Amino acid sequence: MRTRNPFVPAAIVAALTIGSLAACSSGGNTNYVSSHTPASSSSSAAGSSEDAKSEELPSDFPKDEVPVVDGTVVVARGDKENGWSITVQPSGKNGFADAKSALEGKGFTQQPGATDTSAVYTNATYTVSVKTPGVSVTYNVTANQ
Repeated sequence: MRTRNPFVPAAIVAALTIGSLAACSSGGNTNYVSSHTPASSSSSAAGSSEDAKSEELPSDFPKDEVPVVDGTVVVARGDKENGWSITVQPSGKNGFADAKSALEGKGFTQQPGATDTSAVYTNATYTVSVKTPGVSVTYNVTANQ
């Protein structure tokens, strides 16, 4: 009777797992479109976000009226006519909560239907959808008609 070597299946699983993890940390995240090359990998998440160059907000983005969390801006697109899309890798661990708090502090009102990862805020001038797909915070801002 032939016996199976338990090491072979375990080695295959380990190799596949390591390969998957390596792909996750390779900077190949296609969820973000950016005009710059991702920073080199770092042993800490905070270090990598500090090393990355932050994009500039569009020149007509209403910085004084729509607060954006502190951190590295990885996406900054749009204009007043079509709206803006901004994605920030926050410097703190509570980016989504900080984003909501800052909007409320500027007088925005949260609309019904908010979840743990998505909320819509309005004021007389702007509508802001704020979402978190994980750590980053994405804002979609449109001027009210």
